Amino acid sequence: MDAELTSLATGKSWRRLAPVAIIYFIASNIVQFVRQFIVLISVAAYSANQFDIVDSPYFVPGAVLVAIIIVVSGVVNYWFYQYRILDQHIEIRSGMLKRRNLNLPFWRIQNVKIEQPFYYRLTNYTVVILDTAGSGKEEAKIVAVDRNDAKILRQEILASATVNKADSGSEPLTEATGPAPTIDAIQSDDERVINRRSLFDLVLHGLTNNRVWIFLGAAAPFYQDISGFIFDWVDSLGLSVDALFADQQVAWWQMGLYVISTMMVVLGLMALISVGGSVMVYYNYTLTRTADRYIRRSGLFSLQEVSMRETRVQMISVKQDWLDYLLKRANFFFEQNKTGANPEQELHATNKLVVPSVTTPEAQALADDAMPDNCLYDAPYQPISKRFIGRWIALTAVPLFLFLTALSLANNDLKLFFIAIPVLAIHCLLIYLRWRAWGIWQDDTHCYVRKGIIGIDRYCFALHKVQQVGVSQSVLMQRRGLANIRYVLASGDVVVPYLQYGFCVDVADKALWEVETKRQSWM
Repeated sequence: MDAELTSLATGKSWRRLAPVAIIYFIASNIVQFVRQFIVLISVAAYSANQFDIVDSPYFVPGAVLVAIIIVVSGVVNYWFYQYRILDQHIEIRSGMLKRRNLNLPFWRIQNVKIEQPFYYRLTNYTVVILDTAGSGKEEAKIVAVDRNDAKILRQEILASATVNKADSGSEPLTEATGPAPTIDAIQSDDERVINRRSLFDLVLHGLTNNRVWIFLGAAAPFYQDISGFIFDWVDSLGLSVDALFADQQVAWWQMGLYVISTMMVVLGLMALISVGGSVMVYYNYTLTRTADRYIRRSGLFSLQEVSMRETRVQMISVKQDWLDYLLKRANFFFEQNKTGANPEQELHATNKLVVPSVTTPEAQALADDAMPDNCLYDAPYQPISKRFIGRWIALTAVPLFLFLTALSLANNDLKLFFIAIPVLAIHCLLIYLRWRAWGIWQDDTHCYVRKGIIGIDRYCFALHKVQQVGVSQSVLMQRRGLANIRYVLASGDVVVPYLQYGFCVDVADKALWEVETKRQSWM
């Protein structure tokens, strides 16, 4: 093995982290404290506004005590953290009261992520995050590694995984896959850029994937102070809010104009915050490809470098919401082995690699790179049965309409009845759009699924990646000759309802035949 790679091995001796890791542990303690006590913090902030807790003689000592506990905990975590690299295993010992000993073989590692938080930017240290398939949390973190050493460690892990896979015979080597790359090949600078995102693309992503509601919810305890500040600022300009909205001085159309203008300002600020967040996390986004993996680099303040093995990709998906659809954009996902049941944010999800705000040609190019010979946008999708519309109207729209109608009659007020009519119409329209978008198609090597309401989500996966196929029927569906089909992959389930039973059986048999005859590894 190459001498430069093996130089990272520590042998039987345990190694401590660089002292800069103390900053990482302190920052992690602060984030963990906020996550665990977010409700308590909100209540405390509200109480501080109502009862002047800040002026209490216990406030400053309490805040200082919490700060000391966080700092001391960070130092303790640093002191009791040790690691070593021995025989292609990473071993980590951590914790004082609750000791944790972790032994992670290279071949089990699914993803290697290299992060450089903003407080590491003045140093050459990074955080190496290693996760495996089937784990709900990241398996290991080495929180202060020299950047060059982190890259060498990543190369060695990926090289080891490739060599072990070839030696085990789990995936036969063919002319299409070629021989397993050697370490020298992996070390070579063979990366090619397959996608970049411009600042304009990131602005669109921020507008179409607005996450500012989380910020607004966290700021709820401070609304009173914020509103007070705004009113004081308006008064300092010589404007009287009470006089401005007095009924005798303002016409109804002026009042409406004021309200609309205020809403536009608020929505503009929300969009600005969302765009700022998108630019911070995706700035200078670059997706590159080597012989056997994808590498994503991005970040304005905290830099991230994520490496994903190409063979680990279980499915590709192109997802749109309604605003993406209007702007002719979508978010492209490389989805691999699912590492937990809890949903994660797209940037931090360990089982997904996202390319934000791509156009249709860009999405097709990415799909062709991951799964050649696919027809993601050109597949002749088989629609689901129209009985889907009747079922959901009967189960959701009609009961809601009847409830509003009964409430209107009980109160002898026809306003609710006239509200119920457009609500029923909109609900039925959404059900119709959902039926119209849903479809499935399967060729000799791939399966394609399409669904959505206004924006269209598309999914594509290779048949040999399928682990299970299920065909299910209810009593009523059996009478109509309908069934649901469910594909189970390592990245999750894909379900298509209300298809003809014969069609479901045919595509299920075809998928299982592909898995059994080719016996290709899904890893």
